[in-house]
Order: sequence, then C-alpha cells, then structure tokens
Amino acid sequence: MTTSTVTITTTEGDRRTGVLATVPLMPEATSISPAKPTSEHHRSKRERVLIIVASVLLVFVLPVVLANALAGPTAAYAVLMGSAAVLAGASRSGWARAVKVIPYIGVLGFLAASVAYGWGWVAIMAVVGLVAGAGYPFGYLPALLSAGFVPTLVHPTSGARDAVVAGILAMCGAAMTLELARRLGFPRTTPPPPRVDGGAALMAVVGVVMMGGGSAIAIATGLPHGYWIPLTLIAVVPALSTGTSHRGRDRLVGTLAALLIVFPVSVVPMPPWMFYVLGTLLYISALVVMRKSYAFYAFLEAAAVVMLVSAGQDVLATGADRAISAIIAIILLVVAVPVVTFILRHLPKVHASARAVDGTS
Repeated sequence: MTTSTVTITTTEGDRRTGVLATVPLMPEATSISPAKPTSEHHRSKRERVLIIVASVLLVFVLPVVLANALAGPTAAYAVLMGSAAVLAGASRSGWARAVKVIPYIGVLGFLAASVAYGWGWVAIMAVVGLVAGAGYPFGYLPALLSAGFVPTLVHPTSGARDAVVAGILAMCGAAMTLELARRLGFPRTTPPPPRVDGGAALMAVVGVVMMGGGSAIAIATGLPHGYWIPLTLIAVVPALSTGTSHRGRDRLVGTLAALLIVFPVSVVPMPPWMFYVLGTLLYISALVVMRKSYAFYAFLEAAAVVMLVSAGQDVLATGADRAISAIIAIILLVVAVPVVTFILRHLPKVHASARAVDGTS
C-alpha cells in the first residue's frame, strides 16, 4: 500500500494543534464503509422530545393550572400571557434581550388590568408601539412588541390590588418561561437591522400610529373583540421587521399561513379545555421542529397562540368579529409597510464604526 506523510490540522475545542500522521493515499485492500445509523441518534431525538414535553408541562402548563386553582381565571390568564410574551420575544429577539423586558411586562400587566379596553387602554397600546419602535435599530422591536401580548389580552380587574397581582403574576410567568426558552435552544440574540439616521424616531412614530391607531379603531367602532387588531399587528410586525433575512421571511410566511389556515378552525365550537390542549400540543410540536424548519416552527407557534386566545369564547358569535379585526390590521400593514420601507431605504446609513462604538453591531 502506497503511503505519504502529510500534515493534518485538527481542532481541539478552540485550540488548534498540528499533528503529523501517515495517511494512505491509494488504499488497495482497504475500503471505508459508510457509517450506519445507530440507535443513539434516535434515542437522542426521543430524549429531546421528552425533555420538551416535560419542560412545557412543568414550566408553562403547571403554573397556569395552579394559578387558576388558587386565584381564579384572571390570575391564570396573567401567568399565561406573561409566558406567551417572553416566549415570543425570546424566539424573535433572543432570550438575552427578552430577559430585560420582564419588568416591562409586569408594568404593562398592572396598567392594562386597571384600564382594560377603554381609552386608557388605547394610550397603553400606543406606548407599547412607541417603545417597540424606538427599540427597532437595536434589535429590541420583536421583544418589546411581544410584551404587548399582556395588555392586548388582559382580563379586567376590579381594583388596584388585583391589578398589582396581575402584573406580578405576568412577570413571574415570564421569568419562569424564560429559562425554558434558554434551555430549549432559543437564540441568545438575533442580528439587529441596519442602522439608519432617524430610524428610531421614525419607527417610534409608526409604532404609535399602528398600535395606538389600531386600538382606537377597536374602541371607536365598538368591536367586541377588537383587540384582534393589535394582536394581529403583534403577530406579524416582528416578522416584517426582519423581513430582509431568511429567518424573517420564514417567520412571516409561517405566521400568515397560520392566520389563514388555523383561524377558521378556531371558530369551530369546542369546550375551552380542548382549545387549551390543542394550543399546548401545537406549541410542543413547534419546539420539536424548531431546529429543522423555522417556517414550520413559526406556523405552529402562531397556531398555538390562536388556539389559546380562542379558549373560553363564544367562537360562533365572535368568529366574524375577529376576522373583521384581523382584516383591519392587515389593511393597516398594507398601507404602512411600503411607506416605511421606502423611507428607511432613503435615510442615510449609520457608519459601521459608529455601531461598534455603541455596541449594536
């Protein structure tokens, strides 16, 4: 057998070492057979699925069930929305950014519970849009806008004490679920969009107009479930904010597909517990496929949110109402997105050295 001495460079962790080895160049009597799949790979996949199921049940489902048993449905819903807000924020902006939003989630939960679904609620939603838009150049828009799940789907309370409890429970649900997101492989951070001069101010104004205006339309028209206007915006806008990336396009496609396909299913009459079960199963499925197809993950995640939000509603009576609200939100997006995109493209870009100085590159 003919051999030749060559230099092979191997990697041990982050340290590189040179190794001299004798490598057969023309093996005559030796053949290399392809590696056969072993049971370890399948076992690791089964173990990951079991870990995901156990984590979701212990960190996501059990706290909601306990809150409902100990303090009633308002407390359970606060925990659920805090968890949903931080999960959505962590998957879109990264868990390192979502952790900084947890106190903000608690404040929103308290304020919204005090003035739910009145003109005070419109002001809170406008603030959500303002803060999220201002965080756009730094990559925080998805996490800050996802915090809007809490005021959008809040349960009204009868007093300040109950509102404080709702805010604390929303923050607790977010904190517990953030560890789940970190351990299940959610990204630490996602790349921020290109910085442009005046981008933060522009997006802050757009956020106020979209979130505040959409919520004002809901109150002014008297739509019983008009909160689906800001809810649709919260679901779709983070995907549009990263729409130039492959990941952003996948999320946009998956989210829109869920709204089109799963929404009709959500108006089928079913007992509330079935909506919760289906929503939980859909989210577990989303976590299972997250590493394989981000578009499918986004589809299942949005489908889970639709199912969980639909629980406890008279679906036949509210189906048309929710559809009208979603259509209004889509119209707002169709009008605003081309205008904002055109302006952002013509604003001067921030130089890379400036981004490095403020730590956002």
